[in-house]
Amino acid sequence: MPELPSVEIFKRYFDSTSLKQEIDVVDIINPEILADVSEVELEDKLQGREFIESRRYGKYLFVHLDNNYSLILHFGMTGYLKYFKKMGSSHIRLLICFKNGFKLAFDDMRKFGKVGLTKNQDLFIREKKLGPDALEIDYRTFEKLFTRRKGLIKPLLMNQNFIAGIGNLYADEILYQSSIHPLSRANKLDKEKLKEIYDKMKIVLNRAIEYQDKPYSLPMTFLLPHRHPNGECPQGGPLEIIKIAGRTTYFCPEHQEFIS
Repeated sequence: MPELPSVEIFKRYFDSTSLKQEIDVVDIINPEILADVSEVELEDKLQGREFIESRRYGKYLFVHLDNNYSLILHFGMTGYLKYFKKMGSSHIRLLICFKNGFKLAFDDMRKFGKVGLTKNQDLFIREKKLGPDALEIDYRTFEKLFTRRKGLIKPLLMNQNFIAGIGNLYADEILYQSSIHPLSRANKLDKEKLKEIYDKMKIVLNRAIEYQDKPYSLPMTFLLPHRHPNGECPQGGPLEIIKIAGRTTYFCPEHQEFIS
């Protein structure tokens, strides 16, 4: 599933291609991707309008229109955006055709992505009970989130109602960079370790964006280029693979401290 870095990249791609252009036709190829909006309503609110700005929050992309509505894009597991004039995409679910002859496709091979509409982005975020965005949260708020949280640290980082934007891969990387075992108890982490997780979270997510969310292209001091069966810790020694909350987890037992 695309995590925060991917969605930030999609946002920047959208901004560089699709703003300030009049929408001519909206083609909803697979209506099952629509969430809480009908085909008729989506077409009515988009046709003849322009996108004026975008906002990423966690794993969601909001695209604001000049009629005060916002298109909501959630990319599921395989969704992405493609802007083109003559070349198409292979699994187009929603196609927005601009008057300039270019098209924007919401492409999603597995059809787990969702497209919605809202007139109030903040209300939508509250209704979804999303936690603070992982790149926007300040340290004081981050520290307060951990008050009386007794769960395991990795599932907590991946919980979108706790912090929005982090998924399986980058949770592993953040904990590796923080030298903390993924089975550590969140309420046992002292302020120093919480600050380390906070700082590494910002560094990892920003570096992932810089590297276009290509985990295996990250510096070799990162876990993700080694995150495969028989992979080795960048500092030496084999990585271990376990399941935590049903998710495959890679970590270094030698360099990540278990805090219970």
